[in-house]
Amino acid sequence: FFSFLLFFIYAMFHRSVLLVGVVGGGFYAMAQTSLSAQEPKTKVVVVGSGTAGITLTSQLMRKDPTMEVTIVSGAQKHYYQPLWSLVGAGLKAYGDSERDTESIIPAGARWVQEDAAALDPTAKKVVTQSGKEVPYDYLVLAAGLTTDWDGIPGLQENLAKNGVVSNYAGGQCTWEAVRSLPKDKDCTVLFTFPSTTTKCGGAPQKAMYMSEDYWKHQGYDMKRIHISFCTPSGTMFPVKKYCSRLQEICEERGIHQRFGHALTAIEVSPDGARRTAVFTVKDPKDAAAPPETVRLPFDILHVGPPMSAPRFLRGSPVANAQGFVEVDQATLQSPKFPNVFGLGDCSSLPTSKTAAAVCKQVPVAVRNLLDHKAGRPLSAKYNGYASCPLLTGAHPRSLLMMEFGYGGEVMESLPWDQGHEGGLRGRFHYLLKDTVFPFVYWNLLLKGRWYGPTGPFEPSMA
Repeated sequence: FFSFLLFFIYAMFHRSVLLVGVVGGGFYAMAQTSLSAQEPKTKVVVVGSGTAGITLTSQLMRKDPTMEVTIVSGAQKHYYQPLWSLVGAGLKAYGDSERDTESIIPAGARWVQEDAAALDPTAKKVVTQSGKEVPYDYLVLAAGLTTDWDGIPGLQENLAKNGVVSNYAGGQCTWEAVRSLPKDKDCTVLFTFPSTTTKCGGAPQKAMYMSEDYWKHQGYDMKRIHISFCTPSGTMFPVKKYCSRLQEICEERGIHQRFGHALTAIEVSPDGARRTAVFTVKDPKDAAAPPETVRLPFDILHVGPPMSAPRFLRGSPVANAQGFVEVDQATLQSPKFPNVFGLGDCSSLPTSKTAAAVCKQVPVAVRNLLDHKAGRPLSAKYNGYASCPLLTGAHPRSLLMMEFGYGGEVMESLPWDQGHEGGLRGRFHYLLKDTVFPFVYWNLLLKGRWYGPTGPFEPSMA
């Protein structure tokens, strides 16, 4: 709540604040340049131009303008992906989520417009896809996740047609299928969660609740729409408090919960008339139980696609057995290479992969990198904080604001119980998701001026 008030104060006075900041920052930069004219610059390479990479670069350069920071990324577009759940519900335009990467690269940072192909942490260099070598003193890995659309047979070739959709693809195909669902027949709609790691683990449920809300608001006979949530796990969400409420929502809306269901194939006849989702089903409560194959027909299949670590990380010296950057879960430092830090979706951190998590990880990585550079003990610690603003409806507007940390510890920041999505509180949560967070993302977070629940004030990280 305090952060929300600060947002409006900042919005009212940001021009004068930025003017003072620019002038003061200019004098500071001049002084630093003069003092360090004879000192070699510390080279920092940041791999990735997503939320983590851009935000860290901005904060690091504000903390120490003398550093030479290079971003290695071939992505020409940058996306605010949390907006795609609203795109999939027909409430936002896809274009609102997109910016040219060039427009968000922090001033003073160098941009190598190629993806990384290999790492050599012993020689302290990143090798790009063209073979170019980029040397560094410090390496920050923030390369995100790879979405494996070809990881499920039948997914890639049917995506955005034959009823196969996904908000992870931007949301437009989801909205087209949702608004085109016929009213004059019985329909089966399936929403799946992947068996791999994923970003924004609440996205499939957001799509499900918003679709159900739309059909109900449009006067569909809900007894003729058979909705199922299919997940390989045995729960709706890993945090007990929120899981209980989500199960209640499913029961209230007649949504069938299919636990132990992992999507393994999609089969569609040549004319698109016969559509089948194939699942490997295993009792999540009985590890010894043999798996079985279940085939479910569908009219709409919203897929949570499998995801993995970027290819250049898999098998690299900095990665764990699963291919993710192995880091200390408190300091974000590599246990093998002290000058390497990892954060965001490509890291091994055992928490939810969300933009909210990045808000708390970035200042920890920045402070610890500077501590290491200065020869000090690493002083900042990450507590696993993440958040999932889970949309549940637009008629009326409702949202479950879930905040949690390592081990499923609830870490709510608003001055009320966030375990319910309705009423005025739910509408306020929806306002944050719909209006406030997008503004904060483009205008504050990527510029290194936003820290999550503490707003524009750097939090305690001890």
